[in-house]
Amino acid sequence: MRNIARDIIWPPDTDILVRVVFLHVGQGSSAIVLIADGDAYRTLLVDVNLDGKRNGIDVPRLISDLLDDEGNRLGVFVNTHPHTDHLSGVLELSETVGIGEVWHSGHRPGKKHMDAYEKLQEVIGKVKDAGGSEVELQGSRSPAEIGEAECYVLAPAEYVVDEIAGESDDERQRRIHEQCAVLKFGIGSKWIMVTGDADRDAWEKHITQYHSERLGAVVLEAPHHGSRTFFHYDESDDPYLDALEGISPTYVVISAPRGDESEWGHPHKDAVQRYVDAVGADNVLHTGDKRHSFICDIFRDEEYAIQSDNGDLVDAYPIDKQDDGGKGQDRAATSFVSTRVDRRPMGDSWE
Repeated sequence: MRNIARDIIWPPDTDILVRVVFLHVGQGSSAIVLIADGDAYRTLLVDVNLDGKRNGIDVPRLISDLLDDEGNRLGVFVNTHPHTDHLSGVLELSETVGIGEVWHSGHRPGKKHMDAYEKLQEVIGKVKDAGGSEVELQGSRSPAEIGEAECYVLAPAEYVVDEIAGESDDERQRRIHEQCAVLKFGIGSKWIMVTGDADRDAWEKHITQYHSERLGAVVLEAPHHGSRTFFHYDESDDPYLDALEGISPTYVVISAPRGDESEWGHPHKDAVQRYVDAVGADNVLHTGDKRHSFICDIFRDEEYAIQSDNGDLVDAYPIDKQDDGGKGQDRAATSFVSTRVDRRPMGDSWE
């Protein structure tokens, strides 16, 4: 039986050093990271969200299929910050596949997102009981080696975590995006950056200056689902552009539904226009526009490529349908073509 997740997402060979797949998960974020390690791949999932209302992917079921030949064990679950749209489905994930480690921002949120936080803590407890480990992320000038690639943790800064820890619920809630984890994966001069909901405070007060020599990335996940909070405190102030200019991406991926589907209006049109001005309309890729997921590759020779799954993963792993045991068979089209042969950038552009 055909395994759609495996066919589309798993690299055909280790010529691909790092693969990051930004999944369409509606109003939220979730990205699969695969990093070559000899003849195998290290597996990470950054955030998880279940949003059937906006036709998001059933991430736990997809991950189970993806890891079917890997003993159904996810190496690392990473939570950029404990907001519901970055943690919805975390219990289902832990009940569906084994998890070796949990990395998180160390933030205890206000009451609004306490349920998501408590579920994360429950998963951490299960992981530890099974012999796994917990890592509280802290920004560092030195990269960590993962397999044959590297990972930079650009945020949160340790002193920001300590500052927020003793504050009121309301203040912790207000500053949670300032403490959001920001990571980038790659090697040499080619990196893919995953940003969670990091806001202007995070970038202007902490990340950009401290990591000025480590900001560059060829692929940037637009912070906060394409919100203007990356650039503005409010719509009337002067935009903060130093972070985007320092990152200098070639592609920007926006993990968000269509603006008319989002209660927050994500992605904000003015923010999208700034990305278009920076990288061109063809290189701004929006998951919610056509329910596409985007596969980003860095090769061993430091070439890179992006292409769309053409909506196949949404078709194969809808939230409102139960798995029939057929590995998503007959739910996806056959339009996916591996980037290994044709490395020219591909994908749907912002329209």
